[in-house]
Amino acid sequence: MLGARLDAPGVISAYNRIAPIYDLWGRLAETRAHELCLDWLDLEDVGLVLDVATGTGALLGKVLEKAPRARGIGVDLSPGMLRRAAVRSNRAGCGYDLLRGDARSLPIRSGVVDLVINSYMFDLLPESEFTVVLDEFARVMAPRGRLALINMTLADRAAERIWETVYRVHPPLLGGCRGVKMTAPLTQAGFLIERQSRVSQFGFPSEIVLARLSPGKGVPDVERAP
Repeated sequence: MLGARLDAPGVISAYNRIAPIYDLWGRLAETRAHELCLDWLDLEDVGLVLDVATGTGALLGKVLEKAPRARGIGVDLSPGMLRRAAVRSNRAGCGYDLLRGDARSLPIRSGVVDLVINSYMFDLLPESEFTVVLDEFARVMAPRGRLALINMTLADRAAERIWETVYRVHPPLLGGCRGVKMTAPLTQAGFLIERQSRVSQFGFPSEIVLARLSPGKGVPDVERAP
């Protein structure tokens, strides 16, 4: 696994710059991963969906289309991406809330989120921060909550290694993304893996993981805000 090469200000700068064209990239490289994730999700009893690193709100909007009674909150560091997400929300009538925030310290009460979704963010972060962020996800999740992760993953064929080369040459061209594998960090952080797979689109490899809190993980009932 290559090291992360953009710090938080660098990530904000990169995503503010690419926000106007990010949906085009998503259609080229991310839709298959989104569709598989959506196929896996049982949204029947979901009340609150939190999309961390929501970007332009593409995945959050699709989730809320399948769960029209759910409330959605999107959090992102990039003002440029949040502006695009706001436009999408207004056009689609999804009505999700948007907050500027950091995954390492989410502006969300403890123990209230039924579904955390997070796409293409851990592939930006240093490995040393994985556990901090996963612990924060666990903090906000309800006891029966689910976590859905999508990230750029490690290449296993020649066509996929093109993107690794792009990252090595100039990380901002990929928004700072490099291949990661999240099953081991999730297990080490106290999550139970329910499903895991990978897809490749436009030569861009993505890992999709669905997980839940293991017994005893997260915030005890007595500590949850009313």
